[in-house]
Amino acid sequence: MLGGTFSLRHLICVGACLLSSACASTQLNYNTADLASSLNSLTKRQIFFNLSQAIDDPEFVPSQVTISIGVAQTANSVSPSISVPLGPSLATATRLTSGGGRPTAQTTSTLGAASPSLGVQVTDAWNQSWTMVPANSSNQLGRLRTLYQYATGTLPHADPNTALSQEEAEKQFLCEYPLQAQAVSPQSGNVIFKLYGCRDNHAGPLRPRVIHADPTFTQGPNCIVCIDDLNAPSLRPYVNPNLKYHFIRSTDEKTGDLVRVGSYGSKDFYVCGVAGGKCPAVPGQNAFDGRKAFSDFILFVYEAMSIPAATGSGRSTGGSFVYSVR
Repeated sequence: MLGGTFSLRHLICVGACLLSSACASTQLNYNTADLASSLNSLTKRQIFFNLSQAIDDPEFVPSQVTISIGVAQTANSVSPSISVPLGPSLATATRLTSGGGRPTAQTTSTLGAASPSLGVQVTDAWNQSWTMVPANSSNQLGRLRTLYQYATGTLPHADPNTALSQEEAEKQFLCEYPLQAQAVSPQSGNVIFKLYGCRDNHAGPLRPRVIHADPTFTQGPNCIVCIDDLNAPSLRPYVNPNLKYHFIRSTDEKTGDLVRVGSYGSKDFYVCGVAGGKCPAVPGQNAFDGRKAFSDFILFVYEAMSIPAATGSGRSTGGSFVYSVR
């Protein structure tokens, strides 16, 4: 009897806990933290996929999304049912029989011992979702492609058997990278500068290229193509020094102080783990910390995904779609 009473009270306490806001809020906090902790792994997985494609596929087009909004929802519900009898049940049945013209009455009584019952239906529902913004414009994809080719040393050039120097790679990057720009007609707030020595996809002579750029994207620590003085008579764009050329190395290039930063499929990726260590470098390149270069590269990927805001100055991530796990 004591054991049955304890079990009944225990189940009631569990149901009361689930009904209270404390249990629901605890579960919500857990789900929110779990969702937030997945952001870094999602970002890196995309980056490693595109690095692999840049190395293996000269015609690759990046596949990239920006994670913009995360939603975690938790709902707890309990539907209890309790049955407590007031006393034992008594059932009486009377049967009337006749034999020889004289009826006989027979009465049967049944006494049943009733017991209490408890039923609990518990529901714990949760939903976690990311709102993702895909790169879906030609300029976004062009920026990302150039960025990944620069990081892996796979920028297309006239003689693929000869490695580009640091200076040559930076010059080609400036020509290939399609900077964010506002609409140029009828007027805009773009800055305009000219690049010399850019080669189109033919064997003809080099020629200058006029660039229109939103000044918002040429300023700050995460600018990819930077301009120090926007009021100078002649603008001087340059590649952000924190964006390193060919800092990502694959397994067949693993030597010295290279350390592994991740993988995609069967392909591993390495960076120089010690500034000034025994690591491969391109001609004219100064020593650098490969781990920091990779961390900065992730931020540059986000920068390349950004586009000018539809109204006024600023940035936007474009359209979106939702990926949900229930």
